[in-house]
Amino acid sequence: MKLHHAVAVGALLLAGCAEAGEGQTETGVVDEQAQLEANKQLVLDMWHTVLDGQDFDAAREYISPDYIQHSPGIEGGLEGLLDYLHTSRPDAEPLEPGTFPLTEFEFVLAEGDLVQLMHQRQLPSRDDPDTLVPVWWYDTYRIEDGMIVEHWDSIHR
Repeated sequence: MKLHHAVAVGALLLAGCAEAGEGQTETGVVDEQAQLEANKQLVLDMWHTVLDGQDFDAAREYISPDYIQHSPGIEGGLEGLLDYLHTSRPDAEPLEPGTFPLTEFEFVLAEGDLVQLMHQRQLPSRDDPDTLVPVWWYDTYRIEDGMIVEHWDSIHR
């Protein structure tokens, strides 16, 4: 997906937010916006602590035990995710906050109970493994009662 497509997706999500807010009181809109911001912060804190900081056990603070995982090859539930993380990164040790780089996201969008993160990474080209190419990553999380309860992701070259 090209950058202009990602921007279009973001614009559509934001337009939907504006339409959904019509007819609400100002307090309702403020409360809804505060909840969207809290949901975004929850997902970002989880990503930076658990994935960037390799503190896998901290996932329990952010992710529900009955978490639904839609990524192929990763079992459902929090324990399935933890098994995957420990297996895929067996030598990972929690890093001290402030000592590691944080993933920089191009977009962090929230709508209702969903938060989507979008960022690019450089991966080896399929045609030439010595050449790095930009790849878009999309992760969408569903939040319920202040916890992450569901996850979808995709990668586009």
